[in-house]
Amino acid sequence: MIDAGSNSRSLNHERAILQRFPSCAVGATVARAVKMAGETDHTPSVTEDGFGARSVIVDSQHGRIERLDLTPALSAPASEQAIRARAAYHNSLEDNRLGRVVRISRKGESLSVFSTSPDGVPLSELLAALEFNTISLSGEELLELAASIVTALGRMHERMPTIAHGAVTPSHIVLQRDGSTVLTGAMFGDALQALQLSREHLWRDFGIALPASATTPRFDQRGDVSQLGAVVLAITQRRSLRSDEYPKNTQEMAMSVSVTGNPITDSKVRTWLQDAIQLHGRVSFSSGIDAARAFHEALRAPAERMLEALTLQAAIRQLCGDADSSAVIEGILPHQRAS
Repeated sequence: MIDAGSNSRSLNHERAILQRFPSCAVGATVARAVKMAGETDHTPSVTEDGFGARSVIVDSQHGRIERLDLTPALSAPASEQAIRARAAYHNSLEDNRLGRVVRISRKGESLSVFSTSPDGVPLSELLAALEFNTISLSGEELLELAASIVTALGRMHERMPTIAHGAVTPSHIVLQRDGSTVLTGAMFGDALQALQLSREHLWRDFGIALPASATTPRFDQRGDVSQLGAVVLAITQRRSLRSDEYPKNTQEMAMSVSVTGNPITDSKVRTWLQDAIQLHGRVSFSSGIDAARAFHEALRAPAERMLEALTLQAAIRQLCGDADSSAVIEGILPHQRAS
């Protein structure tokens, strides 16, 4: 919610910000209840996807954590063993930027994973807000959003060159208030591969994109890049991709992307999408490092994208329920004018 009555800013500027990020009941159109000022209902809202039912709760020891009650396929004993092993590995890392699993508990046939919940908003919610016109972002701002996510995966692959994330989906991408990105859900890759499902089945049930393979898909860093490509394609469409759009419609969608209106930039983005999703049968990016390098080459220098980055932060703060998301932009405007 944005405070339009503040006397500390000009009325015209406040109106412009309100037009970009209108106060509204985000929880009604996005699959999460946003805590607005003055509310006292602390009942956690639940969202569901192919992995299970998610809710954010407050733990006395660890603070804000996500509870994920897994689907039956991921609750099987073999899946549990794989999830526990991967979670233990990530928790053992000193430089663990993928979120930490607090505990894994079983109750009968049900398995629940409790992990730290970064303070931010899942990409899935931002895409829903874009689709329902809760917020608006320009093409340049969408590319700034994509750049943050591409960078996060590239850095993960750089730190862990032999490890894949395995589940790069909008629900496992958290956008923080400062515009940075945190990847979560990295404990599921081995369990998903053990299911031995086709890539069509994996997309339909879990929203995971993987390159074509003569055998069952491999959950390696190349697979992460395909998942990343599908995420960026969704960003350019301003909505989540549907279950019937991958893989049969992705080539047409990627080749028709026109996100900024700049022919040169849009052409580079289309080429990057085809390479990342691996629509042409050849391997252009073997890891997120290669994909990140190529994506940033398609954009302007970071110093020239400052305003887009700050506007994106305002959108994220709006979805987080901040009372004054416009302050993010206002703080930089004098510097922009001075330069």
